[in-house]
Amino acid sequence: MNLPPVFDAALAKIFASVKIDEPLSLHTTLGVGGPAARLVTATNVEQIQNGLRLAHQFNLPVFILGWGSNLIVSDHGFAGLVIKNRAQNWQILDETVNLKTTPQKTLARLQPQGEDYYQIDDLMYSEDDSSPVIVQVESGAKIDTLMKALFKPGITGLQWFAGIPATVGGAIYMNMHGGYHFFGDFVHRALLFDAKSSEAKEVDQAYFKFDYDDSILHKTRETVLWAQLRLFRGNVEHAQATAREWARRKALQPQRSAGCIFRNLSPEEQKRLNLPTPSIGYLVEHVLKLKGIRRGDAIISPRHAAFIENLGQARAQDVKALIDLVATKARTELRVELHEEVEYLGEFYE
Repeated sequence: MNLPPVFDAALAKIFASVKIDEPLSLHTTLGVGGPAARLVTATNVEQIQNGLRLAHQFNLPVFILGWGSNLIVSDHGFAGLVIKNRAQNWQILDETVNLKTTPQKTLARLQPQGEDYYQIDDLMYSEDDSSPVIVQVESGAKIDTLMKALFKPGITGLQWFAGIPATVGGAIYMNMHGGYHFFGDFVHRALLFDAKSSEAKEVDQAYFKFDYDDSILHKTRETVLWAQLRLFRGNVEHAQATAREWARRKALQPQRSAGCIFRNLSPEEQKRLNLPTPSIGYLVEHVLKLKGIRRGDAIISPRHAAFIENLGQARAQDVKALIDLVATKARTELRVELHEEVEYLGEFYE
């Protein structure tokens, strides 16, 4: 896609490499999607801010990309700038920070079922009696990598998110969950950037209004530059064992997917439908009977019906057709409005 030469020149001054018409299928866990007009990689938060400012200056759509999970990119691509966030520096802050305020926690929607990878109760334990510690980390840090790095100085808390392909920024945006824990439960403070006003502001946990798979960032579209996480001086051996087992169970789930497509049911919906679990996978498989349904190379996973897998050459429109099928059948047969967990990028039309 042709963009003003002056834009490309300015972009090249900010980023070491600028990719033109880069296939976004190469940068998402689902592996679908057309090209981005421009794709760059940010290695520090200053580049993120400058890239956002530049795109806003030229009235060009811009998207911050983490590790590409929970994302479905249009077959037509994205006619704008994609900034791949790899800003990942971190530091342990003064451990005398006042942490008397109890963090607000999100209510989980869990699914007790028979298969091993659904079970979580045997892994759960509390670290509330451990000494708290604040770690400040840039938003492009991969959770799994950060978790392992923090084990070395004796810091725990992120083991519940082992095996999930997400950055700190994406985890905050989606309020990512692992077992009974939500990432927002660990957020102490954060620095946000608003491209429209070109201003950064520091906020506390309450600002995010964290909810199940949700945060205020869905409305404000602000970008997380760094976050301070409230973690623990905990039992590292216990945390490492938990992380290994949790990652093993997550690995049993479909990997070439965008993650779970829909949120689990609310307690009220589960009760009305008289279901043994709020699991969306249970609903799709046992109630809607859609497990294994295929469109092109996209399939409602035979391994876990909450996921849609790419069998090889799936298109975004194939994936979207399956999502619409599930949502429509739930609406017409059960009077349930399912809520999607995934984000869409680009235009979706035939």
